[in-house]
Amino acid sequence: MASDRTKKFAKITQGKAFRIISNTVSTLILIVSIILCAVVVISAKSGSGAPNFGGYSFLAVRSNSMEDEFYVGDLIVIRRFNAAHQYKVGDIISFMATDLAGDRFINTHRIIEVVENGGVSYVTKGDNAEKPDSKRVNPSKTRILGQYTGKRIAGLGKLLDFAGTSKGILFTVVIPAALIVIWQLLNYLLSLSEQGLQPVPQTQTAAAQTAPQIYPPAAVDKDAVIREYLQQQKQEEQQRQQIIEEYLAKQKELEQAEKEKAEEAKIKAIIAEFLAQQQALGNDANKTEESNNQNS
Repeated sequence: MASDRTKKFAKITQGKAFRIISNTVSTLILIVSIILCAVVVISAKSGSGAPNFGGYSFLAVRSNSMEDEFYVGDLIVIRRFNAAHQYKVGDIISFMATDLAGDRFINTHRIIEVVENGGVSYVTKGDNAEKPDSKRVNPSKTRILGQYTGKRIAGLGKLLDFAGTSKGILFTVVIPAALIVIWQLLNYLLSLSEQGLQPVPQTQTAAAQTAPQIYPPAAVDKDAVIREYLQQQKQEEQQRQQIIEEYLAKQKELEQAEKEKAEEAKIKAIIAEFLAQQQALGNDANKTEESNNQNS
């Protein structure tokens, strides 16, 4: 029974339809892995973390401030901003903002007021927030990335965020690539075995009508072919590993740069506070001296 099942399985895996389907699926998985890896690398090299793809960008939603327009984990599509764009009340825009620690992040909120006072600026607010944003969005001072197009893909933002982590690279790039290499190697070995079992065609005369004979296959240096194939796969794996290492090194540089910016901002704030205190002390001293002069 087990032998029959093994033969059936071998027959299925050696079938042309199975080969076509398996090769197509493995190719699609490899393409998706390469695309995810490319998006992550390009995002890391982009200053805003939102690369421009033909005038559009894809952003992962990380807060619930705009529910029920879109939700945490969604992937939203924005149309990139240019100087000719003028937004109106009700438009949803993505722009660079700064948190209390001085770290910059992408904020996507709705315009609730357009202020024209020596130039255009926008008052923004999250649909799910109680108060408007503390700072206006001024196109000349704030980097506006673009406008939300109304298109979103539920849950895909989580995958994009996960792909940017070390574990994400492992599960979305390294492991699928390794499985595809193993699967293609098995297919290759099966094809060699299948070729070895094929009968060699022989020309028969009318006088010698006998049962078809199976001749041994021609000698094939399978070991050399396998070594060459494995060498090619090793080179491809080294190239993928180099891409991953470059990405991780860039991530480390970006994190270090962000830390240095935060420290610089803190130092500037301390100096500004110190100067303000010194100025206040100077003003108090001047007032005291003037008062003494008047009493004299």
